[in-house]
Order: sequence, then C-alpha cells, then structure tokens
Amino acid sequence: MVKKKKKERSWQRYPHIPLLTSLKPNPRILLGQRLFWTEKKDGECVTIWMDDKKEIQLSSRNQVKAASDIQNRVKHSEDYPKVIALLKENPQFQIYVESCKKGRSVTGIETYERDMLFLFDILDMETEKFLPYVNVHQHAYHHKIPVVGLYAETRHKTMKDLLKFKNHVLEHCDAVRIEGMVIKAYKVPERFKGWREFEGGLVQAKVKLDVPEPQKRKIAKGEPIYPEMPDSEVFGAISKIEADFGLTGDPKDDMPRIAEYVKEACKEHLFTNPKRKLFSYYEEYKERMMEGKNK
Repeated sequence: MVKKKKKERSWQRYPHIPLLTSLKPNPRILLGQRLFWTEKKDGECVTIWMDDKKEIQLSSRNQVKAASDIQNRVKHSEDYPKVIALLKENPQFQIYVESCKKGRSVTGIETYERDMLFLFDILDMETEKFLPYVNVHQHAYHHKIPVVGLYAETRHKTMKDLLKFKNHVLEHCDAVRIEGMVIKAYKVPERFKGWREFEGGLVQAKVKLDVPEPQKRKIAKGEPIYPEMPDSEVFGAISKIEADFGLTGDPKDDMPRIAEYVKEACKEHLFTNPKRKLFSYYEEYKERMMEGKNK
C-alpha cells in the first residue's frame, strides 16, 4: 500500500468578512441556517500556528510573518503562553486571535487594561475546516484564554426577520460599547462549495455600528455618491499596516502604504475619501500608540 504523502503545513490567511448587506452571492444564503452572533473585537488579526519544523509562527492579516512590534506585543501578553499550550496539544490548529493593545482600541470604541489576545476562530489544518464556535469556546475555557463572546444563536426564515434582528444587535452593541458583531454559519450550501469565500466550511458576515449601509443616489449625470469613509475604518487600515509591516514613524515610509490601504478599503466598502487629510489620522494614531505605552 502506498502511503499518502503528508500535506505540508502552511499559513492560511483568515478569510475576508464582508458586511451583511454585501455578502455574496446574497445575504439570503444565511436563511434557514443556525447563526452564531459573536462579538467583534477592535484589534489586529494575528494567526498563531506551528510549521512542519514545529516552530511557532505569527502571521498578520496579510503577511506570513507579522511585523516585529506586533510579534513582540503578542508574545509579551499574559495570554500568549496559554495559546501556545493549546497549540502544542493540537499542532494541527491555526489559532486566530485579535490582538488588542493596552489603552484605547484602534477605533477608540473600547479600552483595555492590558495587552490582550481574544481567541475568535480555529482552523484544523488536517480537516481543512473551521471549528464550530462551541468547540472554540471549550478550548478557550479549558486553557483560560479570553474568547469573543457569543451574544445570540438564531435561525431566520425571511430577510425581513434577519434584518430586524440585525437592527436589534446594533442597538445592543451601541448600549454596551462594542463596535459590532460577526455572524457565523457552519454550513455551505452544496452549490456554493468550492467558493474561495467559504473555504473551511464557514460562511461569515459582519454588522458594525460605524459603517452605514452602502447607499447611492441615481442622478442625471455623474457617478454614484457614496458616504465618506468613517474615521474608525481609517484607523483600522493604519492598524493593518502596523500588523503587516510595522510603522517606521517616518511619514515618507508610512504614508504611501496608508494611502494604498485606505484606497482599497474605500473600494471594498463603497466609501468616498475620509473627511480629513490622511496625515492627521496618522498623527492621531501615533499619539494613541504613545498613550498606550505610557500607561
């Protein structure tokens, strides 16, 4: 019998989570499904995993090797040894955490007393499937790792009912001061299996307080008019750059990347340019970083 060659472990980029209103092929894909509404934390997405040489790797949202300052922050968090203990017990896991720095969060919505890692997903590289939320929570509970909270479990037969519950969720987020929630469904309809968006058997969408539903007005001449990009999305773009490459502190190095990331975010979410100059966001972001370090 010929032995099957063992598949090499490689970093799996965390899938993009679209807004509920822009979920493809249509938000109706969520109807009839068991939906888990989980808290969306305000930090940087970091993947912690083990390669074939049994070496621990830290990846950012877009880079197989996260920037050194992000790696240092993650490794110095008191949650990091607990995540590593879980990973050593299950080396086939890719563990996705939200790295939230001490002080004000990236968008200023939340405040953290220390650098924290919130576990929000686990990919099993052997099955190539994401673990259901209940299993993720169990692993977090047994290893005392902070985990994103589960607000509700629902099932909807109509879009009207789903959107009504979405509005309720946003009211709750506003009341408890969190930026939004992620909707997770663990069944991909047969005709959509193989879509890159649903790799790992996971269908996701997000709802956020600070993101208006994309709108456009039909006018006699000219292009659609979209809302300005919210400040929080600009800070989020800068945060992604920090995670992917690190910030040098030199505008000549940092500003071209910021302009590129903001442009991509505008395109993705149907925004026009933010109301302020990008350099002012950059300066404010650096001030927040200093605030966190000085506390």
